[in-house]
Amino acid sequence: MRTTTTAPALPVIQLLKRTGWEVHWDYQEGPESGVLFKNREYLRGRVDGILDVLGIDLKCVCCASGFTGTVKRLPKGQAEALHAALNRLLIPLVTNEHARLARLHPPLHPLLDAANI
Repeated sequence: MRTTTTAPALPVIQLLKRTGWEVHWDYQEGPESGVLFKNREYLRGRVDGILDVLGIDLKCVCCASGFTGTVKRLPKGQAEALHAALNRLLIPLVTNEHARLARLHPPLHPLLDAANI
C-alpha cells in the first residue's frame, strides 16, 4: 500500500463554458481515492439523485458515477448547482479518507513524504 502524502488526491471537478455549460469530474490516483470505489453504489445513487433534483435532462448526461462523469449542454444555473453539489459530496469523502489513512500510516520521514516515495 502506498503511504499517504501531505495533501489528498482530491477529485478534479470542472465547470466549463463551451457551446453550453459543462461539468466534468474525475478522481485522482491516490490511496484515499479508494473510498470512491468502495462506495461506488452509494455514490452512484447520490449522483443520480443530484441530477434528478436539479432537473438535468438525461440527454445531457454523457456519463455519471461517483468517481467520474461528464454532463454537457447545461444552463449556467444548473451547471453551477451541479458543480457545487459534487464538491460537497466528493471532496469531504476523499479528504476524510486521507486524514484517516494518515493517522493509520504516518509518513516515515518528512523528506520521503515530500518525494512521494
